[in-house]
Amino acid sequence: GLMSYWYHFVIMFEALFILTTLDAGTRVARFLIQETIGLAYKPFGKTDSVAGAVIASVIAVFAWAYFIWTGSIQTIWPLFGMANQMLACVALCVATTMLVNSNKAKYAWVTAVPMAFIAVIEMTAGYQNIAINYWPMTNNPATSFNGYLNTLIVAALMVGLVIVIVGSARKCYRVLVKQEPHSSPMAAEAVT
Repeated sequence: GLMSYWYHFVIMFEALFILTTLDAGTRVARFLIQETIGLAYKPFGKTDSVAGAVIASVIAVFAWAYFIWTGSIQTIWPLFGMANQMLACVALCVATTMLVNSNKAKYAWVTAVPMAFIAVIEMTAGYQNIAINYWPMTNNPATSFNGYLNTLIVAALMVGLVIVIVGSARKCYRVLVKQEPHSSPMAAEAVT
């Protein structure tokens, strides 16, 4: 009866949501790792480097595996939620900047209002994640490393979001108040 539908829904959810998210996250992590190591060792950073791609992929997979092995859904899910909401906030921030930069500032409120709301929620959630979930883990020797690591990750996400929002606000200020010339919406400096 109904249980068979539930079973299929769970499998579909896993295949369409969790696996695709892990796949995309692992690929992005691999690119970031390969580029970062490529700054110190140029051949590693080349996109056609098979060795670089494999080594960076292994590092990314082991990083995911570490979180899964040492954590639980109570520690991993809040990090995933924060990263997901931060991505939404950054996308809305970029869209707001592009609207202002494209001489369509009268429509910017459509993206700026939800962006501001998500930013407040994101910062509140980040503070609560650190204060309630992760910092207390540092008191237990068995979980102290994870507590410090998760706190560092959440703090980095929060700082990154502030940097993007401030950069976007500065660009909007220069265009709207200082009357800096508008550039095309696809300009590379849309959020500088």
